[in-house]
Amino acid sequence: MITYDKKSWKIHNERVFILSAAIHYFRLPRAEWNEVLDKAKAGGCNTIETYIPWNFHEMNEGEWDFSGDKDLAHFFQLCADKELYVIARPGPYICAEWDFGGFPWWLSTKKDIQYRSAQPAFLHYVDQYFDRVIPIIDEYQLTKNGTVIMVQVENEFQAYGKPDKPYMEYIRDGMKARGIDVPLVTCYGAVEGAVEFRNFWSHSKHAAAILDERFPDQPKGVMEFWIGWFEQWGGNKADQKTPEQLERECYQLLSNGFTAINYYMYFGGTNFDHWGGRTVGEQTLCTTTYDYDVAIDEYLQPTRKYEVLKRYHSFVKWLEPLFTDAEKVASDMKLPSDLKSERIASPYGEVIFIENNRNERIQSHVKHGYDQILFTIEANTVLPIVRNVKVGNHFTIKTLTGQTTGFDSNEAVIYHENGQRSSLVLQLDQKAEIHCPLPNRFETLEDGSIAFRLFHGSQPQTIQLLFKDGSSYSIEVVTRQSLEIHVPQLEKKTETNELTWESAEEPLSFLNGKVKESKKPLDFSSFGQFSGYLGYESEFYAEETHNTTIVFPRIEDPVMVFSNQQFVGKLSKLGAAEIEVPVKKGKNTLTCLVQNMGRFNYTQVMGEPKGISEPPALNGKYLPLRGEWQVEGTGARHHLSQIPSIEGRIGFLRTFENHGYDRAILVGEGVSRVTVNGNEGKILMECQTGWSRNSAVYGVADISGALKQGENVLDLDVQNISSIRRFDLYLFHDKEQIFDWKTKSFAELHEEKDWKTANCGDQQTIYPRWYKSHFTWNPDNGSIVKVRLNHLSKGCFWVNGECLGRYWNIGPQEDYKIPVSLLKDQNEIVIFDEEGYAPDDVVIHSYTPFVQSKKKQLVTVEAGSNE
Repeated sequence: MITYDKKSWKIHNERVFILSAAIHYFRLPRAEWNEVLDKAKAGGCNTIETYIPWNFHEMNEGEWDFSGDKDLAHFFQLCADKELYVIARPGPYICAEWDFGGFPWWLSTKKDIQYRSAQPAFLHYVDQYFDRVIPIIDEYQLTKNGTVIMVQVENEFQAYGKPDKPYMEYIRDGMKARGIDVPLVTCYGAVEGAVEFRNFWSHSKHAAAILDERFPDQPKGVMEFWIGWFEQWGGNKADQKTPEQLERECYQLLSNGFTAINYYMYFGGTNFDHWGGRTVGEQTLCTTTYDYDVAIDEYLQPTRKYEVLKRYHSFVKWLEPLFTDAEKVASDMKLPSDLKSERIASPYGEVIFIENNRNERIQSHVKHGYDQILFTIEANTVLPIVRNVKVGNHFTIKTLTGQTTGFDSNEAVIYHENGQRSSLVLQLDQKAEIHCPLPNRFETLEDGSIAFRLFHGSQPQTIQLLFKDGSSYSIEVVTRQSLEIHVPQLEKKTETNELTWESAEEPLSFLNGKVKESKKPLDFSSFGQFSGYLGYESEFYAEETHNTTIVFPRIEDPVMVFSNQQFVGKLSKLGAAEIEVPVKKGKNTLTCLVQNMGRFNYTQVMGEPKGISEPPALNGKYLPLRGEWQVEGTGARHHLSQIPSIEGRIGFLRTFENHGYDRAILVGEGVSRVTVNGNEGKILMECQTGWSRNSAVYGVADISGALKQGENVLDLDVQNISSIRRFDLYLFHDKEQIFDWKTKSFAELHEEKDWKTANCGDQQTIYPRWYKSHFTWNPDNGSIVKVRLNHLSKGCFWVNGECLGRYWNIGPQEDYKIPVSLLKDQNEIVIFDEEGYAPDDVVIHSYTPFVQSKKKQLVTVEAGSNE
């Protein structure tokens, strides 16, 4: 039912151009699935792709849930009902900026587990997962009256940098054994028996060359065409990929022979609850929004990228027989040196893609017989020129230099930038009466074809061809801008900013609740908790009142630190960190509060211990080590922010002094390998080949075994590295570590609280607090509801008992989605704020989307009237 050759995929023996929308069912409520699928189909997509996160369905070991918002079968059924094909990507690893890359948290409690490997212990749990999820996929395969046309084996495995052929074959064979008989696919997986895809945003020519060389008998596809990007707390807003750039890259895909495109993402959605992950690097914690700046935004509203793709899809659908049966051929076009061209041809016609890499518009021409046909190409764009394509029984398009949404049975639209001209040359199959209104012009060429000189102005024009047999054809000549009238605007309907709040303190008490005692602090998995908050407490004695530097040898989330119940600061550096703490003579209590900000979803060190996992130490020392480096044999000193070019294996050295300390922790970001006093202290790293994330390599290394008293020498491998963002050393005494810890869950909504009317203005101290209020809502208030948590610090919030995510007021996210399917007439919002900041300025907005027409109204006014 579904096959392929080197040109394209075939379904029921017909060639199909796969236009796939990545939509994660787990990033929006079930109540919104129907709408987002309808909009994807209306936008021209014929396929839906989704990852399947193992941890979403097995939150706790052996407890499976495929109901409600987790009803995968229902999602597949909706796709089938709407005649949308499906690409299923069940992993077991999915990345996806999702906690732990889709692995369940409890997997990290299994002793010596080796993720993504052929280790029997790991495969045992994978089999249990596949026994649950593969039968659901199986039921909805195209071969069994469903619409699943491909299933992906693992995910980006070669990018993991750890080849394991038996593992990939085991995953492949496990899918087949459980009934999968549609084609298997991989992206950076390259397992025998699966069609290989690539993931990228630009440089499609390079990707095509790799696929042609390694997989010459397979169709070219991009599994993740990154048309937007995700955001991280404290980072920039990720809106750098413009709609204009998207259109350019889409045409690049066509010119290089790609016939399967999955837009990652098409709809991004939201990381509700604590599902957001952590990507490569130290401070790379994903925001609650996963909007991704793509075609359909977080609130299910089409964007300008939606309009770009909708036009592009119409163009592709029109020429689908051409694109899916095409060969790349030499261009026969002579162009100015500023322009490049790629040409693809098939029995159905051909398209020449003109590429302009200059920062200005260029006007040139193509040859048609003895005539020169003009074209205009905008700066930094690709223009498709269509040639020799037959349209029904009316005519053949000999040359088209404007852009089009396609020529159907009796009408077409040709568009270009406002004020520009394009050309259309037609070979008529029968005589026709031509109505060509000004400012367009036409003439008959020597070969008998009709050449139209089209002007794209503010006033649309329609060219009419009235044929001898009584049929007609309409061609509308418009501007690109006039087509972009369907992007909705938001009309604010209500603004709730005078909420009445109640507050309650979160006592940092370990006297009740689920408390575990241990020698060392327990990370989240060791404690037995997926995410949320953990508190840590221990006691130590001081011989005098003074300030001490406490070193935290291993932390993987920001930490709030309290000494004797007084807030003393927050640790924002991860891996290891230090803080100066006041202590009193005698017994002292050290208390810490930590929110799990997401496990690594992409790295070789997945399964890192979240929270605090090693005992802090008193009287430690911190040494920043980015300065004072020397190339061996020279006297010049360098900073790691600007590493000099080093040929061969010459050493890049730095020394540091150690007096009395016997423990040392190194934390680096951008570091690949470091040697300490001739012994290799391995900094955990990603092995990434050909990926742009190399500069984000991050790891923690205990180098205590190589530490010497006095001078110590570090030798850094900086081959192919231009800068290192962090390189810190933490020294402490083993005997001064603080042992005997209590660990307890905190910030739990269900625990009873002592609510009181909030006197927000009276709060002077930093201390964790809860806030609660109520607001009304009715459907007339709009289909979009957002909350802006102005002037709060960091925490999470709930609406009607559902956790809607983390918040952190360091940007770039400011607004948080409240799904309307969750709302009632009267609603409760509860906020946990780590620092207890007042919610006086919290605002809930409701909006109604509307489309503002750009068509101008002409009004006749009589002379002398007052209108």
